[in-house]
Amino acid sequence: MWPKLIDGVWDQGNDSIFLGIGSIIFDFFPSEKRKVVFGAGYGGYTQLPVIDKNWKFYFVRGKLTAKALGIDEKLGIGDAAILLRSCVKHKVEKKYKVSFMPHWGSTSEGNWELACQYGSINYIDPCAPVEVVLEQILASELVITEAMHGAIVSDALRVPWIPIQPLSSIHSMKWFDWASALDIDLKPSQINSSSLLEAVVLFFHERNPKIADKFRRRGRFLLNVAPDALAQRATERLLAISKNDPPCLSSDTSIERSHDQMLSKLDELIRDMGRGSLNY
Repeated sequence: MWPKLIDGVWDQGNDSIFLGIGSIIFDFFPSEKRKVVFGAGYGGYTQLPVIDKNWKFYFVRGKLTAKALGIDEKLGIGDAAILLRSCVKHKVEKKYKVSFMPHWGSTSEGNWELACQYGSINYIDPCAPVEVVLEQILASELVITEAMHGAIVSDALRVPWIPIQPLSSIHSMKWFDWASALDIDLKPSQINSSSLLEAVVLFFHERNPKIADKFRRRGRFLLNVAPDALAQRATERLLAISKNDPPCLSSDTSIERSHDQMLSKLDELIRDMGRGSLNY
């Protein structure tokens, strides 16, 4: 996305760090380097960084990040992936009534592709090339997504979506952070595990993370324990969600406001850089 929007952002030398998409506002960046924040968020994975003159904030992912960092709440404009609205212009024919996009971690712990096959649900692999993921989202009438950026991209491109409760509670903040920028009343749904490995990891994740990590590394054989029965159980839950849970979509006013503000910030960034060009 960035090369399509601005040239030269990656060519500023080794004295600065560009923080765009993701929960990547950490406390361990070199203090002497310039940190340029352009839509990133704070995820709560580390201690809060010490904000000094070497931090430059154009905007952050949402109001929760702004509050945590002690900066102006008005800088909580939204996740920078919303700028895909300036990159994706072509129309795509709708092919899938319902698609499901798991979190990338669930692709190795669950049997979600099998579960989708049982329910005639289109499976969107979060690890597939960007172009493939974008095409499949655009070709969907509804996207059920455990991946936060599945929701962000779907919303930006005006595809209705249903959020899935993250496996770990630590990931919840970033969802509500982004939602706060677009005035979305976020109410995540819960899904059933699609494999015994996934169920075991989920059970131990909050109770004993070390045991959960051990199963992630050594419990691959659990993927093959009653795979059909567990996948079918997950399928039933996905189908119930698609039929009974109301789809989400931010208002046209909110998404256009956020997008317009980001484009203004791009202009500001380019002026500050003193070079580069926009392509929108």
